[in-house]
Amino acid sequence: MLRQDWRVRRAAALRAGWKARRRGLLLSFVAFACVALVRVAAGAAPEWTESSYSRGLYPWIQRTLSFASGLSPWSLGELSLLAVFVWLAWRIVGIARERMRGTGRALELACADALRALTLAGWIFSLYMLAWGLNHARLPYSHGTGLDMRAADAQELEDATREGLQRAQELRASLPESPDGTVASDGDFERLASSVARAWERAGLVDARLAGAEPVLRDCTLSFAMKLGGISGIYWPFSAEPHVNTLPPVHQRVFSALHEVAHQRGFAREDEANFLAVLVGSASDDPTLAYPVALTAFRELHRSLRSAAPARATALAIGPPPALRRDIDALIAFWTPRSPTQQALRSLSTQVNDTYLKSQGQRLGVASYGRMVDLLLAQRRPRTKLESELR
Repeated sequence: MLRQDWRVRRAAALRAGWKARRRGLLLSFVAFACVALVRVAAGAAPEWTESSYSRGLYPWIQRTLSFASGLSPWSLGELSLLAVFVWLAWRIVGIARERMRGTGRALELACADALRALTLAGWIFSLYMLAWGLNHARLPYSHGTGLDMRAADAQELEDATREGLQRAQELRASLPESPDGTVASDGDFERLASSVARAWERAGLVDARLAGAEPVLRDCTLSFAMKLGGISGIYWPFSAEPHVNTLPPVHQRVFSALHEVAHQRGFAREDEANFLAVLVGSASDDPTLAYPVALTAFRELHRSLRSAAPARATALAIGPPPALRRDIDALIAFWTPRSPTQQALRSLSTQVNDTYLKSQGQRLGVASYGRMVDLLLAQRRPRTKLESELR
């Protein structure tokens, strides 16, 4: 009799548990659907998104999250990922144990965990969109700036590339070298974070759109995993934390830090984040910031020139001084996969990122990173126009 009562109570508890999980999944789906509709509306009305969200609600969200994450000496983003992995491992072990015992509950537990995962995914998507994701639908940075965004011809692109090369060369000459001949680094991440914060603070005084809370820049402890995926930096929107891979050469780390803070400021498009990293870093009086962005700008300009006019790009490629060549070669060597497994992981990571960017309206996917060249050329045109008129 007692055994029968226990089975009845257990069955009732299971029914109640499934009912609660289904109700949670339904609420999560409703939240997902509502936020998805808001995202569609935001994309259809970028002016409203810019004024009401990106320059209205989002700065308050950014300051609140940055303040909260700044209270922790550890990355809240990495702690969140650790919690997820621990939970997954614990549930997998639990399901495997039940299967080994032959209790018949393994499938029941797996289905329950699948429902929990779907429910959590719905809430995560909703929180992501409200906390940062709607910035994908804001007006382009070039809107209202008067920048001339017309397509460039080969001559203009070559001239800009030569200027970029000269600028990178001048800045590189003022920096110390490490024993292997690449630009030296003092390895002080706190100093890097402070320099990046100051550069962005100065930029915010010039353009209010670039203002924001002091970034809580994190040196990522999962840098090895990021290297496998070909990731130099990542922004964690749930805690407003820009993360930097600490393993690449120093000039890559500096540029990544500036780029990820652009995301923290609400600029979600990758081409704009790249351009703003160059813009903010170039204005800095710290050559350790100015050189990495100059080198990146030159490389992107040269890549575009190679696509538009291969012969001109080949002639110009002979010119980079040895110091720049060593820095570029070190970067290429660092990111080159060493095995088929690494190549497969890199391809998977790139495909995931490409799919994500396209789902957020960046139709070129990972190729959008290189579109910073359009903004670089547009920024250069007023100066060159004035120079031509004065001649």
